[in-house]
Amino acid sequence: MIALAQLQELYPRARTGYLPVFAATAHDLFEEFGIAQTANRLHFFLAQIGHESGGLSSVEEGLSYGAERIMQVWPSRFPTLASAQAFARSPEKLGNFVYANRLGNGAPATGDGFRYRGRGYIQITGKDSYKQVGARAGLDLVAKPESAAAPDEALRVACAFWRWKDLNALCDTGDFTKVTKRINGGTVGLPDRLAWLEKVRRVLAEPPATQPDAETVRAVQRALQMRGFTSIGAADGLLGPRTAAAIRQFRLNNGLGDGLLDATLLTILGL
Repeated sequence: MIALAQLQELYPRARTGYLPVFAATAHDLFEEFGIAQTANRLHFFLAQIGHESGGLSSVEEGLSYGAERIMQVWPSRFPTLASAQAFARSPEKLGNFVYANRLGNGAPATGDGFRYRGRGYIQITGKDSYKQVGARAGLDLVAKPESAAAPDEALRVACAFWRWKDLNALCDTGDFTKVTKRINGGTVGLPDRLAWLEKVRRVLAEPPATQPDAETVRAVQRALQMRGFTSIGAADGLLGPRTAAAIRQFRLNNGLGDGLLDATLLTILGL
């Protein structure tokens, strides 16, 4: 379904040791959790975890912030520099304060806030989330929260989160923004998430077995470039992965369904 080479192109900044495990387990996990059933499900999943984990480079919330950054992240909790200064570069103290008495966590003294800070490819946060995701993953994440960020379990945990939030059904509507809202509670980072989606579709796009006429492909490439699809590169007349991904995205944007070149597409492009 997805090869190690594709993962390396997709997530070049991934933490050492994570991608080989991802590639080895992805097929079975995506089948088990229903993510493999449609292109939207797979593409949306890979794009969302790309954003949430910084391309699989950050699988655990650090919380080692300076005072100014603390004020930016939690403006209502730290309205002044002085209020934030006491928590600067103190990740455990900060986590236990900002995540206390919510998300299923106890008071600061319990240590729940830091213990159940954001982890994994999709950054699950809070004791309740660890409990719900762990139940669906078959893991005791409440007792061993660090498992959510472990190379051997991170993908299973992300898939379990996907199931918990019933995101496959939402993917089937094609509404990427609604998927983002269900994950994030809003649309924080939406432009970056959309950029990840475009990258996923480009990396996973498969060119057709037979190439269409080169002049037609060049005309389509130029028309798409004029409409903002600059990622396809030069208009070389070859229907490769970048061009195929751009065509599929254009078709999706315009309600044309799946496919590549056909008379309807050429008519809309004015060709």
